[in-house]
Amino acid sequence: MRSSPSRITSLVIGGVLVLVGALGFTASAENWLFGILSVNPMQNVLHLVIGAALVASSFSKRAPLLASLVGTLLLVIGIAGLLIISTPFNVIAVNGAANLLHFASAAVLLAVGLGARH
Repeated sequence: MRSSPSRITSLVIGGVLVLVGALGFTASAENWLFGILSVNPMQNVLHLVIGAALVASSFSKRAPLLASLVGTLLLVIGIAGLLIISTPFNVIAVNGAANLLHFASAAVLLAVGLGARH
């Protein structure tokens, strides 16, 4: 596998998302992971699916494309999270810490995805 920033970043962020998604199913009754991230089953499944897609793409030439797409998705989720945090529409249990992570991950994925040389 030829190493590139988009492949390495996709592998790392994807792996973290898979890990967080799996650990989310073991969260306490208060639905908090690591004491700061609120989670629920829907969010855990999303983390697993998006993380697995990023990991899989890290072994292909499509890593920059998927990094850009997932970065855009996380940016949209971050913006939406700001609007729904304290509303009944918050079905994926977004909180301030999760929003911060969504924005940070989006920035990194968009930077490596859009900045990739093909």
